[in-house]
Amino acid sequence: MKLYCIRHAATSANYSGQMVNGYESCDIADFNKPDDWEDKIGKYIPDEARKFIISSTVRRCLSTSKMLFDRYPDEISTELLEFDCSALGNRKFWEITKAEFDSLVFLPWTTMEKRAYNILNDMCNVIRFDSNAESAVVISHGMILRYLYHFINFNQDISAYDVINSVGFTFSNLDLMIIDTTLLTTEVYHYQQPLEHKWDSNE
Repeated sequence: MKLYCIRHAATSANYSGQMVNGYESCDIADFNKPDDWEDKIGKYIPDEARKFIISSTVRRCLSTSKMLFDRYPDEISTELLEFDCSALGNRKFWEITKAEFDSLVFLPWTTMEKRAYNILNDMCNVIRFDSNAESAVVISHGMILRYLYHFINFNQDISAYDVINSVGFTFSNLDLMIIDTTLLTTEVYHYQQPLEHKWDSNE
């Protein structure tokens, strides 16, 4: 089976880098489909995969499905929800040291590994049961999808701090990662350059 995994479109929080309160209800910043997305990314997603869309339950993922494919997901899954880093408050994640991060967020790699197993098993079971297909579009979140990349590419024990800071692998909004669940391989196609967040000593 192939999963065509897309990170949701950008939100205002993605632009600012702040872990805002109530982020689960945050929506995407622009509801207009980018004119060049199909030419850059969509061309890698076959019609067969587009017949079944599964996403995280939150608004920004549902809106991304509607924006890119002109319909809401066929299925939603709590397994695709973002890892919980809400304890960071409204701090900007790139301005937090590893020690500070670890003191606020308990997210060992074994927890992320278990979720990765659950996602791959759950997606395959849901897609086969509900659509009898061998491929689907999956819309989820930055940390989840970056960790899935590390998981499949034999870097399961990466820290959550490194995942949130995109160490070793960047995956921006509207990027695409194709996961072959049989061969356990990944193909990655980047829509745009990652946002460059910089420390502002005046803030």
